Amino acid sequence: MMGTRAATRVPTATLLHIGQWLGWPEWLREGTSLAGTSGPLPAMISRADDVRIMGNIVENADIFAIVAAILTHPRPALSLAGELAVLHGPDLGSAIMLIARGLALRNLWICLEVREDEAQVEIAIRPALPMGDLFGAFAICALAKLQRSIAVYRGDALEGLRIATQLHDLPQAQGALATFGCPVVPARGAEVLRFPKAWTQQLNPHHDPLVWDVAKAKITRLANDAGGIADRDPLRDFIVDHLSRLHRVPRLKQAAVHLGISTRTIVRSLARQNTSYHKLVEEERKSRALALIADRALSLKEVAEELGFNDMSSFGRSFRQWFADTPGNMRRQACG
Repeated sequence: MMGTRAATRVPTATLLHIGQWLGWPEWLREGTSLAGTSGPLPAMISRADDVRIMGNIVENADIFAIVAAILTHPRPALSLAGELAVLHGPDLGSAIMLIARGLALRNLWICLEVREDEAQVEIAIRPALPMGDLFGAFAICALAKLQRSIAVYRGDALEGLRIATQLHDLPQAQGALATFGCPVVPARGAEVLRFPKAWTQQLNPHHDPLVWDVAKAKITRLANDAGGIADRDPLRDFIVDHLSRLHRVPRLKQAAVHLGISTRTIVRSLARQNTSYHKLVEEERKSRALALIADRALSLKEVAEELGFNDMSSFGRSFRQWFADTPGNMRRQACG
């Protein structure tokens, strides 16, 4: 479902911490391109391997013991950019927002939303794709990392922090949830962390502007890489722009005129990459469909129009070919 972005690479980050805690078991790499290797993971892996490794952890390990370790281990289980942001950011608010942005960029299969009012900040995590048991495990670990980042600034003064999770009533989760050191309540549709907005103004006495710039640069690099091939391919850029602005599928001849080359040149170039113009268009429509189907502000008819379909029947047929499910079912799953 991530299309070409599944091949783009991300830092192993928290997986390095978890793998070390687990002793680098053989099952960690099952089903990945790293199968048959041993020891610590590489610093960078594909998004496809990243998801498979997380699935292996959920299937074979005690995820709640891992959550407790994230909350209590002497070293925060963050990426290098996350650690730099926490330790050297100018204030709590800046640090936590950069960490939240990094989480969203690294994990394209979740939606992370930050909302503020005069009293509090709320960070909500929802699945962008149907994820099954993987979402609950990922989300509770993400909340633990966010809590730990706040605790670096606040210490034990966490009165006002709140966690909402769909795992609230699981008996096996109670020990880990108690480790958060704050009230934990049931959640509906999203995993949520809330804290007083006044905390965002808490200054960091160890702020280092140079190191903070390094942390921001790493997140910017992650943002640039998140789009994968599309960010560096003028042909894909044209397809994306045409779909976004005109809500129509661009023709090959239009793309050729826009790029100033012949249609034959485009066809030959794509053939050397084992793809075709039709496949590129379908990949981009499929990718946009995932984002639009989770937007409850749009009706399914409007989603179809955004993707360049003239009628709901053709939209439904294409959607079922892409995802083996109906638009209505996918919306219900994406929106909890």
